[in-house]
Amino acid sequence: MLVTGASSGIGAAVARAAADAGATVGLLARRADRLEALAAEVGGHAAAADVTDATAVTDAVDRLARDLGGLDAVVAAAGTMHVGAVGETDPARWREVFEVNVGGLLATAHAALPHLDAGSSFVTISSMSGRRIPTAAGGVYAASKFAAHAVDETLRREVGPRGVRVTTVAPGFVATELLAADEPGRPDVVSFRERMQALGLTPEHVAAAVVHVLGLPPEVCVVEYALVSTAQQHG
Repeated sequence: MLVTGASSGIGAAVARAAADAGATVGLLARRADRLEALAAEVGGHAAAADVTDATAVTDAVDRLARDLGGLDAVVAAAGTMHVGAVGETDPARWREVFEVNVGGLLATAHAALPHLDAGSSFVTISSMSGRRIPTAAGGVYAASKFAAHAVDETLRREVGPRGVRVTTVAPGFVATELLAADEPGRPDVVSFRERMQALGLTPEHVAAAVVHVLGLPPEVCVVEYALVSTAQQHG
């Protein structure tokens, strides 16, 4: 199987959980040093690429497919988050969010789908924010995740007839380093980060959900797997 965004967070947790379950894992992300270390840890293969570069993604996916002897599953976990009200946020940050969360997903699918046969799986790590807007500060991120859900629904119609399963895994808050690069002093950012850390799942919780989905019989397709921490239910 192949995991994008594998150098940290949910992607790294999925790679470890899948390896523990017996999978041989191909890892794709930008940070080559982290990627090589994780590949050594899990006995997998690494290919560094930025998901916003479609040509680089295709080259990396093709190389990993050769190294693995084919692909039976792809987990598209690469993502980024910037938060802040639309009227107060640098438009360059909007573009980055969409380039990674939507463009990167499309590039991954375009590269990987030719390698997937009947019974294989394409899993996207999206968000509960792909179905509702949690706060004004999270609106742009949520818009990118609404688009990710739409991409998956399109892929399900495109490759479902040939037996490829497409699943959207949509966690609520997850305690990761995703917001570390945002402006530390802005009240809306600080509030959002504090809620994520206090109410969030761990990346390992999400990885367990992915492994569960991939382990189901090939005739079963989970369309969407939504999960939140019990704290977020009422937080």
